Amino acid sequence: MIDESVMEKLVQVPDEEEEMEKLIAELSTEGFVVTNFSKGGIFYNLLRVSVRVGIELKQLAVQLINSAFLKHCPDEWVEVRAADYGKTRKEGIKAEGLITITRDPYNSLYIVKKGHMFKSKADSYGNYMKYYTMEDTILPAGEKKCSVYVQAEESGSSYNLPAGSIQESLIHINGCTDITNDEGWLSVEGTDEETIESLRKRCLNSRAENAVQTIDRKIKSVVDAVPGVFLSDVDSQHPRGQGTVDVIVVGTQGSVGEHTLAAVREAIKPLTGSYGDYLVKSATVQAVKFEIELYFDTDISTDGYAERAKNIVSKLMGIEEREKLDVLYLDDIITQIKTHIPKCRKCKIISPENDITVGKGTVLIAGDINVTAMNL
Repeated sequence: MIDESVMEKLVQVPDEEEEMEKLIAELSTEGFVVTNFSKGGIFYNLLRVSVRVGIELKQLAVQLINSAFLKHCPDEWVEVRAADYGKTRKEGIKAEGLITITRDPYNSLYIVKKGHMFKSKADSYGNYMKYYTMEDTILPAGEKKCSVYVQAEESGSSYNLPAGSIQESLIHINGCTDITNDEGWLSVEGTDEETIESLRKRCLNSRAENAVQTIDRKIKSVVDAVPGVFLSDVDSQHPRGQGTVDVIVVGTQGSVGEHTLAAVREAIKPLTGSYGDYLVKSATVQAVKFEIELYFDTDISTDGYAERAKNIVSKLMGIEEREKLDVLYLDDIITQIKTHIPKCRKCKIISPENDITVGKGTVLIAGDINVTAMNL
């Protein structure tokens, strides 16, 4: 939204009571024949209606002015205005990958039908993720371990589960002794639907695509439009020698898979004229282990506060929540915990000991989060 101090100079929306008093005084000065403007009177009500209509028209003008500029328009208008820039909101992507099935005995052929359902272990809230096979898959006789290609039930980054999380089949498989998703099981990473703010930024940056030369912003605009890319960074300062450019791609989980990198390479092919050597690479993920102690007054029960603090830190370290992904300031964590847990008298971060700065190409994410809540 346009700053109020600026908007007041463009459209002045008066206070209703002050406007009423002003109009009544002006009518009296001009010698208007009606002098009874008491509340409940017909002329008072007519005047009140006219003032209210005038104020609402000015409020509408404020909304229209804000909506005329993509930078300031309300979230509801961004998708509409994005069409002026030739952009649309990126839809979420369903995660896809391989699940490994172990059988014993395995001397007979078995067919896993299309639509066969697998599910993950339940999380702390009792929720689990479902995955379905995309085609009929034959588990041949004589092979103890076989892989089945599955797709997530819905789109979203929450389906990008770590290895060992998918362990159950909701349909019986003859001889099955173990089900798991191995390390690197994902072939297509799941992504959430693009946020409104991300779409707004892409549209504002898209004017760089009109540049004759291949500038950094032009590359970034093209890369950011690729499904599966949360954001990107361009290092054009000859990182690998004269004429080289590194395009660093960040996904919703930090790093991205080969499927997304291949799509980025294809998207920037038309831009390779100005530089001699492009390297498209995934951002490197660095997990940060947290050890936090919370202190409360002696008469305060500490039940539930440790779990709440874990959720606060986890959300704060989420990629969507941060402007700088390669920097971590401990004061930000303490501020968030103290703000959302006002009864906490003291927040002490044992690990990490200091602020962390890792530099371009590395994304800091939350690793193990251990929180201890105790009384003073």
